[in-house]
Amino acid sequence: MWTATEATGAAAGPYLYSAALALGGYAAARAGEEVTQSGGAHTAILLGFTLLPALLMAAALAVQSCYRLDAELTRPGGV
Repeated sequence: MWTATEATGAAAGPYLYSAALALGGYAAARAGEEVTQSGGAHTAILLGFTLLPALLMAAALAVQSCYRLDAELTRPGGV
């Protein structure tokens, strides 16, 4: 279960981070170009590195809390 939620987070994380940057107004630059980022872009970078991973981890923990390794052992009749 842990591997599945970790793989899902690893796959979805970059897409969610790029969406956060797009919403913040991040401006990409080519080699040799200089771009000044807006305040919204700076906020998106900050939240993308702090809040977004925390939310993904909380969601993974919520999914994992529903899964018990000892479910078979607590079943009537045991294993």
